[in-house]
Amino acid sequence: MGERFPAVLRTVFQRYDGPEAGHDDLVSQALHLDQLELMDEGQLQERVALARLLQHVLQQAEASLSELHSYVSALLGLPRVCPQRNPLRPDSYVTALQQVMTAMNVPTRVRAMWLHHMAPALGLALDQAYQAWSDQLRRQNVRRAGFTVIRTPETTPAVKPTQPGRAQRAVWTPQYRQTVLTLDKLRRLMAGELDAPADDAQSAYARQFRNEFESGPGAAARATLATLDTSFQTTVPAALDALQDMQQLNAVVQRMQQRPAAPVGRADGRSLAEAVRDDLSSAATSMSQVLSLEVVSQMVANLAQDARLLAPVRKIIERLEPALLRLVIIDPRFFIDRMHPARQLLQEISQRGLAFAVEDDPEFRDFLLSLQRHVSPLSVLNIESVQPFEVALKQFLQDWDDPKVRTRLSSQIHSAAVVLGEAEARNLRAEQMVEKLRALPDMGRVPQEVADFVVGPWVQVMAQAELKDMSRSDDPGDYKMLVNDLLWSAQPTLTRKDVSRLTKLVPRLLSRLREGLNLIGYPSTQTSVFFDVLMQLHHQAFRPAAQAESQAVAQGVEEDRWGGHDHWVAPFEAKASGFMAFPDGQAQASPQPIVVESAPDALPVALTLGAWIELELKGHWQRLQLSWISPHGTMFLFISARGKTQSMTQRFFDRLVAEGRLRVVSDQMSMVEGALDAVVHTALRNSIDSGG
Repeated sequence: MGERFPAVLRTVFQRYDGPEAGHDDLVSQALHLDQLELMDEGQLQERVALARLLQHVLQQAEASLSELHSYVSALLGLPRVCPQRNPLRPDSYVTALQQVMTAMNVPTRVRAMWLHHMAPALGLALDQAYQAWSDQLRRQNVRRAGFTVIRTPETTPAVKPTQPGRAQRAVWTPQYRQTVLTLDKLRRLMAGELDAPADDAQSAYARQFRNEFESGPGAAARATLATLDTSFQTTVPAALDALQDMQQLNAVVQRMQQRPAAPVGRADGRSLAEAVRDDLSSAATSMSQVLSLEVVSQMVANLAQDARLLAPVRKIIERLEPALLRLVIIDPRFFIDRMHPARQLLQEISQRGLAFAVEDDPEFRDFLLSLQRHVSPLSVLNIESVQPFEVALKQFLQDWDDPKVRTRLSSQIHSAAVVLGEAEARNLRAEQMVEKLRALPDMGRVPQEVADFVVGPWVQVMAQAELKDMSRSDDPGDYKMLVNDLLWSAQPTLTRKDVSRLTKLVPRLLSRLREGLNLIGYPSTQTSVFFDVLMQLHHQAFRPAAQAESQAVAQGVEEDRWGGHDHWVAPFEAKASGFMAFPDGQAQASPQPIVVESAPDALPVALTLGAWIELELKGHWQRLQLSWISPHGTMFLFISARGKTQSMTQRFFDRLVAEGRLRVVSDQMSMVEGALDAVVHTALRNSIDSGG
């Protein structure tokens, strides 16, 4: 292993050559609920062992690693700290260890044991190495990159794993202590193996639990629900039908229907959800049922505590918990089927709820009324099948999924995307042309206003002409050829020597310039401003050199202005897409990062389709959803719940983030998936802490 490790580590280092570098490593991959079903016991043990090792190393080397991140990011030329780009991060060393052991066919249990003993030594060694490397770079006068704080709404914390009501639910002992959520138990639940007979030591606790739990108080209730035990064979749907005898099911349903509905509040202070959870847990006939109740409870808690949703929406989700608890006892497909009606209902409620930032929004009141009408009644129903959720989902979508509205919004997004796509193509073509224009000798001899015009509006004209030309001409419209005439006419020292040529050139030049600018819809007011500057230069040809020199426009062009401009969008394109642009004169300025000495985990903002943002417009915060990203990723299109579009460039987006006028609310397509992944994270944390 000692001989192989350096070569493997070097290979891992070499993969850190982009923003997504390292994300394919087992150590860096996030674990999702639907992945657990496909993992075997050995793979699970390896994930836990690697996570435990990485956690130990990160804790031991936290301070020195944070400092090294800032130096490495600077060496990579990054404007702000990006820990994921640092090849020396602990993930690399842990990944290399895992790969060496796998290549040498070290047994899983042996790998776990070795990783456990390596953790203190690796943590100490890396902490010392990080300190030494930072000291070396400091002595070499390397300037550290700054950490950037990405502002998020104060009322919008990220979903965090939670274990609700632990103090109150401690009364579940002894069965609760023996069903603490771990990654292994969660995997076996997803794979339908949790209640299967097993002879290995890891399953001994299951038999002990059943032996102790099947006697004592609550036995009668457990006997009543015994007929509903499906053993959670979730991977074999046919087994679900085989295990449910219809006559027994009907008898249970009749008994459940005869029970009065539980009140919202209880004399003992418990909520309806707590009462239902306790009753179902006491009556559970298998560990899989108890664990399913725990997963649902944590999932709902994650959603109900997520302040990205307004309080009334979170309250509705919280009220759904009793119905969901009753459902998973009889229908375990909820965990593995993303299209399950109950899961879809939660998805629709949470995702549509993200559209609203304030409760006094008229559309939010309608949204809440629909939830109260179609969803809230589920909390007091005796759930014997998934049908109530199917009905609620159908009725809710009838209120909020109008085909006419959906078609209109889709058409609106498509129209805006088309014009923005054309604008991006034109701007990218223009950027390529700018390099050739910079090489023209006359570009350094003309006033700044003229040079700005050439590398600004006029290069857009040339790019548009090329994109629209079907003949594949080298210079469609002869707009490139016109550049030479324009630059010559803007140099009085030259035109004064050939006034006759200038006199003949000016009418044609102005006509062709106006024709080209009309091609891109350039505003007539800005056209007039440039023509005024140009005419002043032309008039100087008819004056003596000494007199003209005192009125000359300042010469010289800043080099970074050539090609450094932000994407330009024509007025009609801006109107069709709600385009937001820099104020005049600020397009060149790059947003300055906010430098602080903390927040080592701050990352550049990366958006995916479906993400929600909050944007400050005229002093008010509005929620918008990302509906389109341009093919080259330079432009974003957002749409509000009311169908209003807003678009911007990547640079403008970064500027708004740096100024605190834009904040990301949710970068996930599904809040439900995020809530379930948080449960997985809790299970992994429990596994690390308990050694399970």
